[in-house]
Amino acid sequence: MVLEGRLADGLGRGAAFTRLDWVRCRLMDTVGIDPFPGTLNLTLDDDSNLARWRQWQDMPGHSLEPPDTGFCRARCYPVQVMGRIPAAVLLPEVADYPHNKVELVAALPIRRHLALAPAAQLSVELCRPLAVKAVLFDLDGTLVDSVEAYIQVAQVAAAPFGLQVTEEQVRTALANGTSFWRGAVPKDRSDVDAVVKAIAAKAYQEWPQILREQGKLFDGVMQTLDALKALGIKLGIVSGARQEVLELLRPDGLLDRFDAVVLGPDVPTRKPDPEGILKCLGMLNVPPADALYVGDAPIDIMASRAAGVYAVGVLTGAGDSATLSSHYPDRLISSHLQLSTIVESA
Repeated sequence: MVLEGRLADGLGRGAAFTRLDWVRCRLMDTVGIDPFPGTLNLTLDDDSNLARWRQWQDMPGHSLEPPDTGFCRARCYPVQVMGRIPAAVLLPEVADYPHNKVELVAALPIRRHLALAPAAQLSVELCRPLAVKAVLFDLDGTLVDSVEAYIQVAQVAAAPFGLQVTEEQVRTALANGTSFWRGAVPKDRSDVDAVVKAIAAKAYQEWPQILREQGKLFDGVMQTLDALKALGIKLGIVSGARQEVLELLRPDGLLDRFDAVVLGPDVPTRKPDPEGILKCLGMLNVPPADALYVGDAPIDIMASRAAGVYAVGVLTGAGDSATLSSHYPDRLISSHLQLSTIVESA
């Protein structure tokens, strides 16, 4: 289900439409796209692509319902542009919509990101369910709402040294798998390494209590796990987290639903190295081609690619739609709740 068309100029109305709150929210909820302002327009020139486009239009897609009659209804379809960039095709439900026009939205400015020439040819592939035998989960920002806990522990640990760690620094560190402290400690200090080590030790000491107070599961985790289990899909955890985060999964037997767990202390190298994913798949006896890994950060997508599994980015943690898109996940979802709608049993 691939369409090929050439870039064409639009009417300039897409930017205002994609900035509307209800449009942004609906696109993020359904296809994980927080749209870059504007749409990318393709023209279909040949009969085979026009026939495929008519097939697409017969599919229900995701409905974009306007809040009032001042806007038309539309449908959207999750796609991959050039086999890499997550995007969505928008189809306004208007009588005079051109039969050979395809409008795309993405979190990235596709034309600039791919350095496309005017009238360049572009391929757009409709996303179909991912056929898998195993789904592996990151924890922080994916199943566990812990970003605020990380922000608090970073600030608590840095305060005795007269230093501040901002929310942006914490989110960036979580997204990239880097240290919270390197950006907070001035580089011109003679004792940078000693201070970083001391702050890290303080954070290690405070973390269990702060996690208990601030960390919580995202809503609906049990339903997601049970829906995947009902499809006969094996479940695993691959996370750089420490053992205490598993305590959040013990109530209601949630932890028992997982067939394998690999945490930070279980492997010598951390993400984006694929070792944790590959170890977990070995425990499940599932080949990489039959698995996907879902996580909230670029390092999760990078680890997925290195391991040879499908990469699914989720918007509930450190990475936003544009940042995750730039690392080319197979799919973007707004939360774990969408997982059962994008996978099927292999």
